[in-house]
Amino acid sequence: MKYFLILLLPLLAACSRSASTEFWGHRYSFAKNISYGVEKEQVLDIFCQGEWIGEPYYWKSDTMKHPTLVYIHGGGWLGGSKESVIPFVIPYLEKGFNVVLLDYRTGENTAPQAVDDCMLALKWVSMHANDFNINLHQIYISGESAGGHLALITGLLNTIPGSHQAYSGDSITIRSIINWFGITDIAAIDSYFAGKGEIRNYASVWVGHADRMDSISKIFSPIHRLGANSPPVISIHGQKDSVVPHEQAMLLHQLLNEKGVRNKVISLPDGKHLGFSARDFEQIYKEIFTFLENYDPKISQATKH
Repeated sequence: MKYFLILLLPLLAACSRSASTEFWGHRYSFAKNISYGVEKEQVLDIFCQGEWIGEPYYWKSDTMKHPTLVYIHGGGWLGGSKESVIPFVIPYLEKGFNVVLLDYRTGENTAPQAVDDCMLALKWVSMHANDFNINLHQIYISGESAGGHLALITGLLNTIPGSHQAYSGDSITIRSIINWFGITDIAAIDSYFAGKGEIRNYASVWVGHADRMDSISKIFSPIHRLGANSPPVISIHGQKDSVVPHEQAMLLHQLLNEKGVRNKVISLPDGKHLGFSARDFEQIYKEIFTFLENYDPKISQATKH
């Protein structure tokens, strides 16, 4: 296990707000900044389950294949970092998932590199699953804002053979996509911000040249890549979101219904862009795990310790 940097994570246990008093942070080790490509931004972290056994090896991975969450940070495709989203994955760690966090290329006029990187990272996961006891048939993808977009498009493209050079849909099964207020129609975001000065038009900045907007949006907007074989999708979106309009989620789920794809929307009347109450968050995570377990009952057995 040459990738492991052995770090105990008591902070995760301390931050947990579970009703249970069971301590669980000791069940994980943390492998940081593993390269999944040749670019400096193409790195990922993995939380993996096992036990601490003392000297001389200290850490021993378990032998069970675990459901694994791949989480992609947001930032308008222009910034952000995998370290900033650790609080969002704590509930999955507590439930017994492995977790993969991604960094990817961001910045002006870089579209669609972020999509390419996330596809490549997922392919890397498929090739190294045995090293981390990842169950390739229990992969879940999530992210917030631009990360929600990347989770959606990465999950969808991996159900369309030949859709991307890093397609790995033949070796992995994406059980569900958990979309936190992600962009579903890139061109519509560009139009929404046209003429508005209070918030930067991040879609236009990411795509760069205006004459590329239609083609980038057609290929990499989730609403254009849906099909009958698309993974189930659960979305969380605030109705007062001024950064990614609530209509983005509504259109996506209307089309999912038309395609016959299992889906659910958690629509919060007072929710803003990453602006939810503590009670909201508690309810959201309950509904997420109910959704996941209803579609994949094996989660309960796979995550027991």
